[in-house]
Amino acid sequence: MSYYQNLTAELRYRGTPEPDIANILAEAQAHTPAGDNPADHFGTPAEYAERYTTALPARKPPTHPALIIFTIMAIGYVVFALLAKPALGIDLRDYVGPALLWPALALLLIGVITSFLTTTFKSATATRSQ
Repeated sequence: MSYYQNLTAELRYRGTPEPDIANILAEAQAHTPAGDNPADHFGTPAEYAERYTTALPARKPPTHPALIIFTIMAIGYVVFALLAKPALGIDLRDYVGPALLWPALALLLIGVITSFLTTTFKSATATRSQ
């Protein structure tokens, strides 16, 4: 891999946002004379990435909406399952079997998988378009 590919990987590993990565790469390329090795000017990609990532504020990635929605659905199911028999006389075990909370776990799992896949593919698409 080239110096700039390694630098990009190092910056992504450290959680640097994509627009900042693009700016850092453009700046590094602008300050490297043609034909010179960037490592001679900036050090290894890890060293150069470390300089920028310590200057950037730490940002927590946002929680994906799918995870929030499926978590709320799972909580709603659990509350309904616990209150349905005393309040309405409905025993959900007649419909879902003896494992009363498995549907709630399934909802949580669907939320986690959906969040992971959409975040992963969104990141890959954003990277390819730049």
